[in-house]
Amino acid sequence: MPHAMVDKETRPMKAHRLVLRTGLLALLLVAWALRTATLTLQSMWIDEVMALYFTRGTFTETLSTIVRPEHNGPLFYLLLFGWRHLVGDSDFAVRYLSVLFSVLTLPLLYQLARRLLTERAAALALWLAAFSPFALWFAQEAKMYALHMWAATASTVALLEAFRKGRWWRWAIYALLLSPTLYSHFFGGFLALAQGVMSGILGWGRWRRWLAYGLTVALLALVHAPLLRVAWNVVRYYQHRDIWRYFVPLKDIARDLLGQYFYRLSYLEVTPWLLLLPAILLAWGVSALFRSHRRDAWILPVQALLPVLVFYLVSYRAPVYSAKYLSAIAPAVWILTAWGAERMACLWRPLGLSAAILGLLTVNGIARDLTRPAFQRGDWRFIARYVETHEGPNDIVVISAFYCEHAFRRYYRGHSAIFPYEANPYDPEFIYRGLPEKYDRMWLVLHHDQAMAPGNRLIEAADAMFPRLTEQYPNAGQITLIGYQLRPTIPALPEEARPLEVCFQNGICLAGYQVDMNALPARENLSHPPSNWLHVTLYWRRTASFDGVPFRPLIRLIDETFNVWGGNMKRNPDLLDRYPPQEWPTDRLVEDHYDLNLNPFTPPGTYRLEVSLAVHGEEHQRVPLADPLPGMPPDRWVFENIRVLP
Repeated sequence: MPHAMVDKETRPMKAHRLVLRTGLLALLLVAWALRTATLTLQSMWIDEVMALYFTRGTFTETLSTIVRPEHNGPLFYLLLFGWRHLVGDSDFAVRYLSVLFSVLTLPLLYQLARRLLTERAAALALWLAAFSPFALWFAQEAKMYALHMWAATASTVALLEAFRKGRWWRWAIYALLLSPTLYSHFFGGFLALAQGVMSGILGWGRWRRWLAYGLTVALLALVHAPLLRVAWNVVRYYQHRDIWRYFVPLKDIARDLLGQYFYRLSYLEVTPWLLLLPAILLAWGVSALFRSHRRDAWILPVQALLPVLVFYLVSYRAPVYSAKYLSAIAPAVWILTAWGAERMACLWRPLGLSAAILGLLTVNGIARDLTRPAFQRGDWRFIARYVETHEGPNDIVVISAFYCEHAFRRYYRGHSAIFPYEANPYDPEFIYRGLPEKYDRMWLVLHHDQAMAPGNRLIEAADAMFPRLTEQYPNAGQITLIGYQLRPTIPALPEEARPLEVCFQNGICLAGYQVDMNALPARENLSHPPSNWLHVTLYWRRTASFDGVPFRPLIRLIDETFNVWGGNMKRNPDLLDRYPPQEWPTDRLVEDHYDLNLNPFTPPGTYRLEVSLAVHGEEHQRVPLADPLPGMPPDRWVFENIRVLP
């Protein structure tokens, strides 16, 4: 054949490969940029902070700490120990280790799909993995799951190459990659069992290589005997401790895995129609394999399904199901789904749009995770900053568990005393009773697993003893922060407060106030959506002429025509219930705290605060001012401009 004709035939192929490789490289760069650009958007949560805690000491101390079954696997902690000494302890630096493993998984997944199926299916699988909310979530978490997915994918690629091409060094590479799969997470053993079945498929007609596989696994079993013993003891002596763990039926596991791998939604959150598309594509991909002549590709359904069945059987003894524990199968699920989309497109080209639709749905899951706090990690950064900006000179932070203390301290830069609660949570009155002798306020911090724990009385007992200052519930209550007033009276107005001398005819005077911010949007989506809250502190003084008639202060956000756009939250019992005005000393000020709940539809603009006293708590009957301002209602004092932002 003339050289000119060969060149004409090879040029389009070279151009196609160049375009494909450029596109794949661009996709990898986008995946890396997405994982990196939003890496510190969320604060670290409990598990990540504890990973730092476990690796804080010397190498020997770290090793003795992490070789425990409850830590799931020691390899990540050993890598993290060296990594943090190399790059530092910032959120970005610590999490970047997971970013690296997540990005490195993508070309391995592409190679596995390309060698077993087609280049187009490999590209689609790469797209699904790059933009999976599940993959992004664990790429941005300082835990072992990104490492586990990388090791699982790499070991499967190595197993395939060893069976196809042989050579002792390929078996050595497989052994070296299977070890990280096992030591990155103890449930990697389920994948090792699946690879045993996969070896039967790959070794069909290659009996010498199957013998080489058997020898490799036998040597690995000897090396990993301690791990096997630990796994056996975990299953044998497992005791149910966590109240939120329970047995999950197989159909719910299947729904959960699909919801997590494509949308990062649990089976309790995901709607059935969202599961329909990936379920159809996955089933079509599996069935298409059995209609094709790609025998080696049958290992993909084995990797995707067999660990689930093994895990399900084990869960009868140890019900600890979580989709992340089976993250090793996610790459095979994405590849089979991509293969199903390609086969459908070959059957009828418009069906290829199913892959695009699924891609858009997964990208929507990423947008949700990046913008909606209810789906994000518990925001310890917010909790620490809130205490910093609202604490007094003599406060105490009571934290319900030692692991919460580590998370709070990571971000807290204030001066309050920190008390990790180590007493009986069912009888906290003993601890609370001694606090007013030393501190003015208490900030009670609980993680959601303590807040919901049966019999936990940390909040109940505090509510029975002290009035609340404020309450914050970031990320749909994943963390609870409640402020309590331990000592309501102070000798003089704080320096940061604005002084006033406004008296009402009942003998109660307003001596000053504080507002935590003068400009804020009307809406808030982190701690108590959809309304934003404005915190106001008032300092009252009782005169000798107080008439003794019960009243309730009303704080309102008003516009220039006195329309109300926000008001103080009603708490029962409040400060006046705990400490009636009849008991106030005339030579001291009473510090009173209010959260104003803004109307989320408040138009942007400048508003003002007003304070009034409602007789017997009835808003229609208010105590007149002793000296009302001209042109103002005689029973309200208007003060402080508040700007509502767009």
